[in-house]
Amino acid sequence: MRIGFATTEYVTEKYFSGGLANYLHRIAKALLSLGHEVHIVVLSEIDRAEFEYEGIQIHRLTLGKIQQRLDKLSRYSMCQTSQCLDFSFQVYRKLLKLHKQQPFDIVQFPDWDACGVISSLILPIPQVTRISAYRPVWYERSGEQRDRDEQIIQWLEGLQMRLNKHIYVPSCTVKRLLAQQAKITNVQVIRTPFYLETSDWDSSVFNEYLQGKKYLLFFGRFQLLKGFHILAQALPQVFEKHPDCHAVFVGRDLSSPLAPSMKEYALSLCNQYADRLIFIDQIPHTQLYPVIAGAKLVVLPSLIDNLPNACLEAMGLGKPIIGTIGASFEELLTEGETGFLVLVGEVNALASKINEVWMHPSLNEIGQAAKWKVQEFAIENTVKELLNYYEKVIRDIKYA
Repeated sequence: MRIGFATTEYVTEKYFSGGLANYLHRIAKALLSLGHEVHIVVLSEIDRAEFEYEGIQIHRLTLGKIQQRLDKLSRYSMCQTSQCLDFSFQVYRKLLKLHKQQPFDIVQFPDWDACGVISSLILPIPQVTRISAYRPVWYERSGEQRDRDEQIIQWLEGLQMRLNKHIYVPSCTVKRLLAQQAKITNVQVIRTPFYLETSDWDSSVFNEYLQGKKYLLFFGRFQLLKGFHILAQALPQVFEKHPDCHAVFVGRDLSSPLAPSMKEYALSLCNQYADRLIFIDQIPHTQLYPVIAGAKLVVLPSLIDNLPNACLEAMGLGKPIIGTIGASFEELLTEGETGFLVLVGEVNALASKINEVWMHPSLNEIGQAAKWKVQEFAIENTVKELLNYYEKVIRDIKYA
């Protein structure tokens, strides 16, 4: 097949740490290994560069006149909306141009930022939408307020979902939320393929910051949705009880309604234990894998998630994980067998769970059980399921 993907983020770009970027790179490499041709159309700060990256065809698009005109018309009050519409239109034009040169069999869009909304209306190619994050629930769980700009983007994402009749999600949790809250029932669950992306490890970051330390690890964006603040609030109770425990945070620092910097927020809460907090900026998998492998425990207290890459990666490296109930982790972790679970947003419960697990006598065995569990997400299972879904979509459209 000749398969196209559109996305607002990818691993070739400046900010590569998002779940969407890492998922797409993993699926693109898996499809490529099975003999398929893969094209990625991505929003970029680099003007219209096209190149090959690990065998994948990359097409960069920058924002242009549509954004500029909409910004002027709205007096710069809806900058995110103008960016979304500009990129969505450019994605349509780029995919149509590539399709005329050599036809695509199918193209895939994320729901996030509605980058497929124009294509869903007029692009004459079979297409699917993968729900990466259902914005209404994401805002509800985080407690963040939506301004008019964000409300319009949410509406555009909903429009794309209703225009595109072929939708799939990685988790049963999000499928259930879509049915309950959006009344969207034409949803297929297709698990995210997982494999360790590289065996070429670079231990320089681990050696510099973590050698000889016992630590729990959080990796991902420092934001409310990922439960960063819940972990930060729980840590003083953990540090008081376990003098040997350090907390390592790897990822991109962000602002939130709680603080301009979530890193500084954590430091302020753990002031007397500041020397036991270690922050590392986003790093590539070659450097991240040794950091994960060296952790005693991985803590991912998300308020809501969609079968996150971080959990799959930690499981794949044999690490015991604390995840949250109701945020999709229970689809991966069984309490005391392949991991540990705690209620969403409960600071004291998280602190108690970390304190309990830190001294658990069977952590290595539970980590190994998690490693075996994640084999269910191997390429031969998940990518085959995705390709079967693509073929069904193509047939349905052909004979509609």
